[in-house]
Amino acid sequence: MPRRTARTTPPEWGRLHPTLDLHGETADDARRRTERWLRTRAAEGVRTVVVVTGRGRRSRGPPVLPGEVQDLLATLRGSLVASWEPEPGGGALRVELLSTRPPRRPPPEPPLPADSELRRRAEQSLAELGVAPTPLLLLAEMRRLRDRD
Repeated sequence: MPRRTARTTPPEWGRLHPTLDLHGETADDARRRTERWLRTRAAEGVRTVVVVTGRGRRSRGPPVLPGEVQDLLATLRGSLVASWEPEPGGGALRVELLSTRPPRRPPPEPPLPADSELRRRAEQSLAELGVAPTPLLLLAEMRRLRDRD
């Protein structure tokens, strides 16, 4: 009988928000990695993420990563980051991101009716201005005349 192998569960399973774990990173690497990761998550439309910095128990002196990441978040506030707060238990920050997706385009206008009189008036109006009636200009002038009436 074949032996069963243990399945490894991906680390993101069971987590409510995407999480970046910075344990073992240097301050510079953590800053670069965090900014790139936040920009990617925001571009994907993610609004809330968690950045794990650890509590700094293994480093000499005060913890480095929490302060470094908070400085980065302060720099990005308003352009990429809306707000952040410590996670319960410490060692992590919950970050609210601003949307970086382009705004949705309004639905296209319905096509203009094939009104020969409106088209004639638009051509005449453009001719009076001395403008060659390209399809886009003609369409814009037809809309202008239609909306004015």
